[in-house]
Parts: sequence; structure tokens; C-alpha cells
Amino acid sequence: MKISILIPTKNRLPILRETLHNIYYVNKLPKEDFEVIVSNDGDEELSILYNEFTFDNLKIVKNTHKNGLSGNRNNAIDYSNYEILQFLDDDILITENFFIRVINIHNQLDNIILCGNRYYPQPLIKQAEKTPFGRYKLKYEYNWRDGLIMNEINDGLFEINTLAGFSISMKRKVYDNVGEFDENFDYAGCEDAEFFYRASHKNVKLIFDEKNVCYHNELDNFTLDTWLRRQSTGIRSAVVMCRLHHEGQNHPTWYTNTPIKASDSWNIKLLKLKKMFCSFPPIYNFLHFLAINGEKMKLPDKFLFKLYNALWLGATYRGFREAYKEIFQKL
Repeated sequence: MKISILIPTKNRLPILRETLHNIYYVNKLPKEDFEVIVSNDGDEELSILYNEFTFDNLKIVKNTHKNGLSGNRNNAIDYSNYEILQFLDDDILITENFFIRVINIHNQLDNIILCGNRYYPQPLIKQAEKTPFGRYKLKYEYNWRDGLIMNEINDGLFEINTLAGFSISMKRKVYDNVGEFDENFDYAGCEDAEFFYRASHKNVKLIFDEKNVCYHNELDNFTLDTWLRRQSTGIRSAVVMCRLHHEGQNHPTWYTNTPIKASDSWNIKLLKLKKMFCSFPPIYNFLHFLAINGEKMKLPDKFLFKLYNALWLGATYRGFREAYKEIFQKL
């Protein structure tokens, strides 16, 4: 089988360049067995890449679907030709046998969505360890596997209850069965979870491959302000998810960010009040001031980490509440 490598991107040319470099110069799959489709949702002119990667199997196309990661992924599929659809985030560096193992597993298993394993690359880890916020991210944020229900099949393959979308692959017939990514998600976030939710309800197995490693090269997401923006916009997707599938309102992300109700437990009420307090603009701005200047003063990580947590509470609560008002209070 041949594989279509689908890369949605938006204004990340330097990082995308590294991703393509690994695909063309590290990957050992013969070039006649794959194609690369870069779907551009941003303002950057990417045709310059044709001068650097002079391969007939590279296509760079403009997104004509709705803006956002879902639309950009669906757009890439429109240009694909092969049986296996390999979605790859634009900041993922694959290892040499990554695609070979993907094809082998899809030859063995049917009706699956497959996802590889990921770590940060060592140069990024070394860079992150030099700053308090970098150390915070390394310690607390890179835990996407926590809480997953994992049942081992064999050879490092696990059937699990959900996936992360950074390197998912599936046969075209699986995609056709599940349907396209829902383009109601304006921001990256729960569009993956919503797709996997629909897939599992159509008896598609979600498979995590612990042995197939790639590297998350998110160099541009290791500053506090960039991270806070992504947290604030990303949580908006949770509101969309709960509008599409009301059972999602049983998830803590929903019931700890919605308005205080009389039926809430005291713990939930206190948490909501804490989030409201941290999101109040004068308080949020003061916490941000303390964090930035605390870094300059080289305050202890323990103190700064608490400030980062408070800013995270404030940013996500504000993002959630804005989306909640837009979507639910207008119904």
C-alpha cells in the first residue's frame, strides 16, 4: 500500500521546513510509495519550498475549506490519492522507519485509526531547561497519555479510548465511514476528540503504537504568552464538542467552567470562584506582571509554577466563558 502524508499548516514556515526535511531525507520509505500534501491555511507564501524540496510527490495547496485545523485537514484529503491517509502536524519530526511501520500495521489490522508515540527532541529539551517556563512545560504539560485506558494487543500496540491527532493514520475507507473532520471547530483542540468519538461509535478501533516514535518540534510554543493564547483559544473547542455531543457536559472541563449552580458541590463552587478570580482582568494582568518580572528576578520555580497555574486557570476560564456565551446563551 502507498501512503498520503497530509500536513495542515499555518504560518510556521521554519518549523514546517524541518518537518519536510525529515520526511525527504530521514525517512527510508521509497519516494514512489508516498506523496506529501501541505495544506496552507496561513498567509505565508510556501511555494519557496519547491526550490528546496524538488520532488514530484510534493504538493502545496491553499485551504479552500473553512479556516481552522479541521477544514485544513479536509482540504488536504481532497488532493490525496493513496489508500493510507497519514495526518501529520507541521511540527512533527518523524524517525527513519516511521512510515514503514505505519504501512505494515495497516496491512495487518483493518478498521483502525493508528497513532504513534511522541517525545520532545533533545535540542528542544535542552533549550527548555534553561528557562522556568520551559521547565514548567516539561514537568506538567507533556502528559497527554495520562488517564488513557490502554489494553495491549501486541508488539507495543495498545487499544485505547482516545488518541491525539499529531500523527494519526487510517485507511481511506475508515475516513469515509467516519466522515470528515467537523469544521465547526475554529481552533485546534477537541476536533480530534470529536472525530475519534464518532469513530469509536462506528466500531473503529483506536490504536496507540508505543514503539513508533516521532518528535514534537514546537519551538514556537515555549513562551508564556504564546502558550496562554493557545490555552485560551483551544478550550473553546470543548464548548463546541459539548454542543455537538451533549454527553460531553459530564466532563470536568464543562462542569468546572460553566456558571455556578445551586446543585454544585462546595469543591466545584470554590474551584469556579478561583477561576473567576484569576480571569478578572486586573487580577490576571497583575499575575502576568508578577510572572514576567519574577522570571527576570530569578524567583524559585516553585513560586513561578504557581503563577503559571493561576494564569492557566484565568486564560482557560475566560476562553471557555466567551465561547459559552457565543454558542449556548444565544440558543
